[in-house]
Amino acid sequence: MALWTEQDQQKFNEIVTQLRNWTSQPCLTCKSPLLAEDVLYSNALGLKTSPKCLPCLAKGLEQNQTELKNTLLQHIRRRPCLCKAFEISTGAQALPAELDCNFTPTENQPLSLTNSPLVPDLIWDAGDLGCGDLVLLLRGKLRAMLPGKLLKVTALDPGAPEDIPAWCKMTGNRLVSQQHPLYFIRNKE
Repeated sequence: MALWTEQDQQKFNEIVTQLRNWTSQPCLTCKSPLLAEDVLYSNALGLKTSPKCLPCLAKGLEQNQTELKNTLLQHIRRRPCLCKAFEISTGAQALPAELDCNFTPTENQPLSLTNSPLVPDLIWDAGDLGCGDLVLLLRGKLRAMLPGKLLKVTALDPGAPEDIPAWCKMTGNRLVSQQHPLYFIRNKE
């Protein structure tokens, strides 16, 4: 696990509070009792004050429940504060060593398998910035670039596969390539 920072401790404390407040409360959609995992999955998707159960999250995102769970577990595994909260909230149980699927995430594939001949004019690592912060900073990056230039973005947030394409469509910027966590965006002309 990565080095534990003061920011990680703050986030962890917030997550523990969310777990206390929401675990066993009714899902805001179907009213079934929320499990601790549901609260953490909702947190990972940015739904800190309106958690939902995994089936309702998957339905709302129009995704397969198992695939969504695997994506969220990968996200949780990369965040020390979420990982620690997951382990504590599930007793002594650690994150599953193996995911429930048989695919290799793009980020673990060799560079030669990504088939990306795109040469960006600017590279930006957005880390795990979520929806609002991600698109605000993305807007600033693109505004600083000349029209038609290509920006390569690395965005680890599990909501990025929905947020970035929607934002590009809304703003007129062109999403040239999308292989989570990598996105190539051409600045609007």
